[in-house]
Amino acid sequence: MKKRMITILFTVILMSFCTQAFAAEREPYEIEIYTNINGTSTYVMGVALADLINQHSDWLRATALESPGPSESAMMIINRPAMWTRAIAYVIIQDALLGLPPFNSPYEDFRTFASYGLVANGFMTNNPDIRTLNDLEGRRVALGTRPNMPRVDIQEEMFRQMGINIRAEYLTFNDAVTALSDRRVDAILGGGFSHSPNYDVWAPNPAMAELLARTQISFISYEPKEYLIEAKRTLGHDLMPGVLTVPAGKYVPSWDSDLNLMCDYLGWSSHKDMPDFVIQEILRIKADYSHRFVDYLPNGGYVTPETMAMLDTPEYIHPAAEAFYNERGIPIRPRQ
Repeated sequence: MKKRMITILFTVILMSFCTQAFAAEREPYEIEIYTNINGTSTYVMGVALADLINQHSDWLRATALESPGPSESAMMIINRPAMWTRAIAYVIIQDALLGLPPFNSPYEDFRTFASYGLVANGFMTNNPDIRTLNDLEGRRVALGTRPNMPRVDIQEEMFRQMGINIRAEYLTFNDAVTALSDRRVDAILGGGFSHSPNYDVWAPNPAMAELLARTQISFISYEPKEYLIEAKRTLGHDLMPGVLTVPAGKYVPSWDSDLNLMCDYLGWSSHKDMPDFVIQEILRIKADYSHRFVDYLPNGGYVTPETMAMLDTPEYIHPAAEAFYNERGIPIRPRQ
């Protein structure tokens, strides 16, 4: 027994020595994390990831940087080869694959490696006469700003298939909230985030929370949801999970009906040339300290080692990420 304990102790010491030796041999490596505009959930989650990397890696250093949006981050990485091995970002890979504006042609060199959130979008109104999608006929509806496949093109294609003519306005969400409050539009497209890995706790983004506090808001369910699903398929943008039905009282406590909402996973991506050892170090820290993300933002409660592998485009996963999840026994979300 004593001999066995000595052997175990020796093994632990040897492993610790090897780990420290590896860290000591690894040259310092710096990356940049391109997020979204300051104040958004993506920005805060990027800051959280950078903080945790800097706290818990002996050699990797990260800086979180504001970005106008996922397409802008993607174009910056594409046009600057020096960033191919030094940048990760919130990128909608499918937009690049489809060659949607601002991409001039299909681009296949991005790789996804970790999810950090689940967003649910739907239409909201302060007009008591509007209860269904059909009631938006001829109404002023604020979508997102162009170019934006999920918040503009998919919505317009859905209305086209339903035979509903809306008077679309293309606004940032903050501007849309102001327009709805001032009754310059009849409905807006907005959303909230899951605060738990089981999708049973939701909360609005800050601008939506402010809107709910200022005025009486009704939510419009995607019904029948088949039109939204078909619109996504038609445009080749069938990202997962697609449409989720959120039970009454879960999306917003005051709303007592089930809601069909358009949902998408939010995730970090890189160029395919990002070194394997960098991806694996990011994932190690993100998994081992997943419980810390909620300290930065309530919807950080969604992050667990398992939800990290809930990817929109798993067929474009970085090989190092695939190896990491397989080693830890974490299933990578299959295409549905």
